[in-house]
Amino acid sequence: NPEYVFCNGAGVMFKGEEAREALDANIEVIRNLYDQVVDFINEEVHITEMIHKVKIPDHLKDSPYLNPSYSRPEFFTFNVYRWLHGYIDNNPAHLLPRPEYEVMRELYKLIGDSEKIIKRAKTLLDQDQTQLALEVLDVLIQADPNNIEARKLRIKLLKKLATEDNCLMSRNTWVYYINKDSEFLKSKSKKVE
Repeated sequence: NPEYVFCNGAGVMFKGEEAREALDANIEVIRNLYDQVVDFINEEVHITEMIHKVKIPDHLKDSPYLNPSYSRPEFFTFNVYRWLHGYIDNNPAHLLPRPEYEVMRELYKLIGDSEKIIKRAKTLLDQDQTQLALEVLDVLIQADPNNIEARKLRIKLLKKLATEDNCLMSRNTWVYYINKDSEFLKSKSKKVE
């Protein structure tokens, strides 16, 4: 048995019997999540659906040893999926994909109006579907990266996601892009002056 287990960048320490319990809980959840990913791969569930279906088992959800403050099950799911499944995600359009901005530009041409996209993203935000709003808005940002209104709205969406997120990795990603968009907006306002 281990004497000590250090977690979360050594911010948390367990010792003695508690150290063993911490390891047991982590081993069990890793095996369980892994098995769920394998099952969903065999059922041909798409990765974008899978990350919402793979869950920590009920009896481990409140474990003091499984605080997802650094990473999260969705990231584990993505990594196991890529490791086992490789380069194809059960969608032939993704086998040899075009650059994302090209696809988004074509979608934008079909929509034909940046205001429609912004309005829809705002509606989704009002319906508390922030992640979906972010992905819809991304069509416009990929097609027209200099769209000021879209960048301002993305900052708003990212701030909401960051405020609601306790996971260090994802929250820091939201904040990183808030800062990038803020810098972009500052650079555009300087050019106007």
